[in-house]
Amino acid sequence: MFWQEMKGLQKIPMGFKLGLTAFLVIAGIGYLLGFANIYLTYSPVDQKPGLSITDIRIAFYGQAGTTKLESALAGSMKQYLASDADGKKITEWIRAGTKESDFAGVKKAFTSCDACHSREAKVADVVTEDYAGASALVVRDSGKSIPRLVALSHTHVLATLPVIFLLCLVFSFSRFPDAFKGVVILFSFASIVADIGSWWLAKASGALAILVLLGGICLAISFLALILLSLYDIWLRKSD
Repeated sequence: MFWQEMKGLQKIPMGFKLGLTAFLVIAGIGYLLGFANIYLTYSPVDQKPGLSITDIRIAFYGQAGTTKLESALAGSMKQYLASDADGKKITEWIRAGTKESDFAGVKKAFTSCDACHSREAKVADVVTEDYAGASALVVRDSGKSIPRLVALSHTHVLATLPVIFLLCLVFSFSRFPDAFKGVVILFSFASIVADIGSWWLAKASGALAILVLLGGICLAISFLALILLSLYDIWLRKSD
């Protein structure tokens, strides 16, 4: 079998070629969709067009002089509000002292939030449907909470590691020199650590937000290298 002979991916049967090609292409599309999701999630944070270091810094480290709820309403959660008037009403309630006696008058403005942030749904461990939950968000914006960052890191590792492993496995059967394959494979696994580690560093210091971008670039390079080099070995490399 081809995995015992190690003659490169160009020598494998056509059925395997098509299957591996489909896997490589779909993995690439999946990663591009992941980038699109990151862009759509973080680009509204600083209320300016495009994804910037400022967006990343605010998302992970927070923003002085404002509350977590205000930052969300002005940034990533603004698109989910029924109207700008609802956002303004909630902001006025916050600046008026976040009184429980006034919550009944502002509760309707939270209606569009409650679908995801009810006591039952509790997405991102956030609740807005009652005073206790909403007032708990009126604290200094310190970015992502530690429990939230743990959850995201856990999910990201479990989602990314198997894909990188399979891509490395396919690439390992290519005819590139063993030393080169070793470097690419080690870089790919290290990029997962760099990507997730950068989140924690950005959480510790806003000045390190740029590392989130660099970590993401490293992971993107590893995906690109594993996919394109494997496809080259399958379809474009000349037979010996």
